[in-house]
Amino acid sequence: MKFIRKSLTNKALLIFTLLTSAVVFVGIILNRKGIMDIPLNVFLISVISLLLFVLLVFIINVMIPVNRLLKQVTNLLTGKNYKKVDPTTIDEVGVMTHFFNEITHDLEKISYDIKERRRMSSELDIAAQIQKDVLPKEAPESPGLDIVAKTCSAAEVGGDTFDFVLSPDGNQLFVYIGDVTGHGVPAGLIMMMVDTLVTAMISRGVNNGRELIANTNSLLYPRISSRLFMTSVMLRWDKKNQKMYYTGAGHEHVLVYRKNTETVESIKSGGIALGMIPDVSKIVKETEIPLEIGDSVVLFTDGITEAKNQTGEMFEVTGLVESLKKHGYRPSAESIFDNLSKDFANFVGEYVQVDDITMIVIKYVGKDAATSKVKLTVSSEEGQIQRKSKIWNWTD
Repeated sequence: MKFIRKSLTNKALLIFTLLTSAVVFVGIILNRKGIMDIPLNVFLISVISLLLFVLLVFIINVMIPVNRLLKQVTNLLTGKNYKKVDPTTIDEVGVMTHFFNEITHDLEKISYDIKERRRMSSELDIAAQIQKDVLPKEAPESPGLDIVAKTCSAAEVGGDTFDFVLSPDGNQLFVYIGDVTGHGVPAGLIMMMVDTLVTAMISRGVNNGRELIANTNSLLYPRISSRLFMTSVMLRWDKKNQKMYYTGAGHEHVLVYRKNTETVESIKSGGIALGMIPDVSKIVKETEIPLEIGDSVVLFTDGITEAKNQTGEMFEVTGLVESLKKHGYRPSAESIFDNLSKDFANFVGEYVQVDDITMIVIKYVGKDAATSKVKLTVSSEEGQIQRKSKIWNWTD
């Protein structure tokens, strides 16, 4: 019977067979009884009854289920409210009914996913805007220094950070760069936490890099996952004495270009990343970087050194060192920064950015030189969907 129920064609063949068999059977009986003539009325009634029976079967098995399904399909296509149709048969109409139910279920799921993605996208936009608000738009004047800093995140929300914070007495300028593990919202949240902690502690009188890093770590450690941490280098510029100091927290090297010898000194930042252990006070230390007029300091994140070209070769620290050797003599931090960026872009070529990239160039020009405004750029890969050039750049 299931074979019959699964197909309208089989049902039609069954009805045709039954009707044919019934006619033959009745004919045989009438012939045996010698009834050769049938009254016209009886014949017509019999034919009409058979046709009504066939029509009734057709209405029940085809028309009613199809109309129920067609009504809901029409509602779906015209944007009206629709509902699922319970299959009453397992034939072709039942299959179409089941297909309609599956399609509408998938459409509902897709519609929910679209709404959820829009919600998440909106929240990401808000998070990205908050992060951009946290990143510096301008920096305090720093007599003796010429500074350029730029960052470009690989996602809507990045994990790289930098900032320039002046001590309450105006004598100390703190410049730091940081890189949270990974990127995206979790990294962005850690970055904003660190920025807030650093700014708050400097405003409360912390006046050296070692104490600043140690206190930031002690407050950050119990508040984040053990899988998340942030590397950093903290510079302290003593305006009065024109001296530079650095404190490392497990970050990349500090590069120093020496004008007199035209060489580059690669200093291990040392220390341990913020958030890895409860207490780093015995590990971190503040060390002076002796500078002469014309020397430059370069800070960067691993988005530069770990960037790859089309052959899979990484730029590495050596690539940045060689570039700085070529361009460290240039008269301004901006010209040094631009040429380092060109060398990097030429190396990676049609680079697909997979990590946040940040770099700071600080040139010591002497306290008698005219004070120049710090040049900052904050951009995101999201805004680089349609590039003006295939070569990587900070703002294309």
